[in-house]
Amino acid sequence: MKQKILIFFTGLFFALQLAAQPSVDPNWNTSLHFYDYFNPTRSPWSDDHWMDYPNDNKWKAHLSGLVTHGVNEHQVYQREYANFYADGTLRLEAEYAGGLIDTSEYTVPEGISKNPAHNVLYFYSGAVCVGQTYKQQITYGYFEARCKIPVNRGAFPAFWLWGGDDTYPYNYREIDIFEYSRGITMHEQNPGPIGSPRYHEGQIYYYNGTKPENVDDYTYGRYYHYVPVNEPDLTNWHIYGVEWSPGLVKWYFDNQLIGSFKGSTVPSGSMNLVLNNAVDNWVFDEEVLITDGFPNEMVIDYVKVYKLKCLCGTDKPIQDNTQLAAFDYKVYRTITIGGYGYDIDMPSNSNTVFRATNGITINGNFDLPLGSSLELITHACPQ
Repeated sequence: MKQKILIFFTGLFFALQLAAQPSVDPNWNTSLHFYDYFNPTRSPWSDDHWMDYPNDNKWKAHLSGLVTHGVNEHQVYQREYANFYADGTLRLEAEYAGGLIDTSEYTVPEGISKNPAHNVLYFYSGAVCVGQTYKQQITYGYFEARCKIPVNRGAFPAFWLWGGDDTYPYNYREIDIFEYSRGITMHEQNPGPIGSPRYHEGQIYYYNGTKPENVDDYTYGRYYHYVPVNEPDLTNWHIYGVEWSPGLVKWYFDNQLIGSFKGSTVPSGSMNLVLNNAVDNWVFDEEVLITDGFPNEMVIDYVKVYKLKCLCGTDKPIQDNTQLAAFDYKVYRTITIGGYGYDIDMPSNSNTVFRATNGITINGNFDLPLGSSLELITHACPQ
């Protein structure tokens, strides 16, 4: 006997949110919006803009104008610590400087001022953000990187999106695709062994001028993920991804959904893509500097950014199974499935995702076989 689920809806909006990566969601454009496989090996950073020139111009060797970053970090980013290797990897290296770093001991890009008051600096390290040839500010998409990260004391590698003018907290927005730090396991929400190489987190940080309700430290949408002991720890290759759509953020680890946040406080302004290998306050033990584990490196195999296909002003009907089989997956204004005198039968063992801005309606008899999945997502037009 054929097993199936019959859904009878008439003029009713039905929303089910599961996982919708580009590999399973045909609404994503297969032509990448931005990508880098770090092959072939690149030329050295140029002196004036810290840009990779002339073979490639996708990256800058700092954080959108910042050379140091964060009040609880102890590194200064230098271009010679962000290097492209012949094996097709980008490596962001961190090294103990041998003592406190004076402002005379590091350089900055053209137009950037040194800020000796920003931090107590003991380490040189590497960071990159999307450069000038490519559109620096990206609004919405699916962001993915494959990398290996350091997990020693003080290591603070991250893959994230940043926007605003750095006026904490009023015009600052951030989505952390992942962060690793020894301090992550200390949170009450997910306590774990200090220094575990198996915990990482993602979060949303601040918002476009508005602090979300019931948020004390401007950090929300946070998830914690633990890699099981029967799987390789974070020093091995893993794939980190996030979907950022209007009002929706979903985090992925090795192509599995591990966390999500939905709400009006999801950032809606454009942001830049960043990878960095920072050094945080966990490098101190009762104010004694710990240098074990340095030098270290964050190794990145590739970075990809996908954008959704959109026809947000178009209403799209699916009248029968023939139209279902030929459906052109995009974000539409509305999608209406069935209600034209025909039953709609989803294929066996299929994963189907529909997206619309105003609503998705299922009319009449709708057959979703056991073993198949259906995801209906509504959000504003991601353009």
